[in-house]
Amino acid sequence: MPAKKLVKHPPRGLAALEGNGSRPPIESYPSRAEAIDRLERLRSVVPVFAQELMSARRQAAQLRAENGWLIEQARQLQRSRALSNGSAPLSTSTTGR
Repeated sequence: MPAKKLVKHPPRGLAALEGNGSRPPIESYPSRAEAIDRLERLRSVVPVFAQELMSARRQAAQLRAENGWLIEQARQLQRSRALSNGSAPLSTSTTGR
């Protein structure tokens, strides 16, 4: 009969706050007001990051589309040059690699 593996779960409650060495300890704030102030600052920053992320995703999609168009243009040029030189056209693989 095979031996059972012991599964260790991450610490919970007070043990989690003490940490397991994988992260630096969480710094406590001297006052509730400072903690609330920090939370408010974070709340104002998160939407900015979200906008930047969406902008980057849109730009990445545009660049992928443009890249596909440029690859097709290069293939057409290669085919036309191969035909004008009298040689067989190159493979037109659609994988892009």
